[in-house]
Amino acid sequence: MTTFVIFFFLAVYNAGCMTALQLQHYAIYPLVGRESFANYMRANNRAAAVPTIVPAMLLLISTIVLAIDRPAFIHATEMAIAVALNFLALASTILWQRRLQAEMAVSGYDEQKVRRLIGTNWIRTVAHLLLALLATGIVARVVSSAAMGPVHSL
Repeated sequence: MTTFVIFFFLAVYNAGCMTALQLQHYAIYPLVGRESFANYMRANNRAAAVPTIVPAMLLLISTIVLAIDRPAFIHATEMAIAVALNFLALASTILWQRRLQAEMAVSGYDEQKVRRLIGTNWIRTVAHLLLALLATGIVARVVSSAAMGPVHSL
């Protein structure tokens, strides 16, 4: 149960974090200024560890732990979807976001790279939003079942 609580918290946290990055943070990249953009990206990449990278990795780990030792209240299909969504977010990060951010930390502002970063980050954002919805749905089902109590036949 503890692992599920951690999974639930991290799924909701990461969904909020990715949505804020997508809608707010990345949208202001053009306003940073070309002359200071590389420095901004280097500082941003260093600052990302605790609020974004560590929670995303912990979510992946907690999902794998749940998949290996799945509680009875989580359906196998739900777990498979959670694992797939985690790996989709990880793949998106490795293939696009991390590489683009690292390149712009060296080369500076690049309109095409910023557009690609924003466009491809929707993959990661949607994956995390779906993970949060999945986790919330599991909680809602468990709470609903508990509230109904045992079913008695007449």
